[in-house]
Amino acid sequence: MENKIAIATTSGKALYLLTSELKKRKKHFITLKPGATVPLNVQVVITTEAEKSTVCDTRSITCGESFNPSEIIDYALQMIRGIQRYDNLIVGIDPGKDFGLAAVGDGVVLKTIEGLKEEEIAMETLRIMERFESVRKIVKIGNGANKYKQKLIAILVEKLPNDVDIELVEEEGTTRNINTASKTRRTKDAYSAIKIAMRQGLKIIRKKN
Repeated sequence: MENKIAIATTSGKALYLLTSELKKRKKHFITLKPGATVPLNVQVVITTEAEKSTVCDTRSITCGESFNPSEIIDYALQMIRGIQRYDNLIVGIDPGKDFGLAAVGDGVVLKTIEGLKEEEIAMETLRIMERFESVRKIVKIGNGANKYKQKLIAILVEKLPNDVDIELVEEEGTTRNINTASKTRRTKDAYSAIKIAMRQGLKIIRKKN
């Protein structure tokens, strides 16, 4: 029986944001009317604050008035996996004019992001580190694209808590042919970011605040 997410809302805005995020991640879902019976193979129900009283299910997630759909879906997928805390949370980053990012929890790819700039990637890294609980948190950055890499490192050193390690990783062999990568529904940058996250890196020594 396939794991499913259900969205129970009459809010057009919430429905659009949540379904767009799920479609982007190629995740299966169904939509329900608030108050409808939840099928047994649905593991998480997402609804809005105004409609939460109509969803009598302990597996529900409530969206606030101004919610981030990416964070809501992250939380839903984590509930499905049944993991509350990871031993190792790693964010792998492939630097360049457009960055690729992969978040990996205990060897499982949690999410991938592509096409962002330095500031955007730094902010997304912060959100991931705050969103997922783990014993150890590491950011691994590929050692190519020096100009973009150095700017990102400077931002992360300033923004990230000191308990988050930052490492540089050898990029050789992480690039995949784009035609092959597309068959797995990930682009070259996302694939490279995953490979970077899985490799051993050299820790950057940070000054303590």
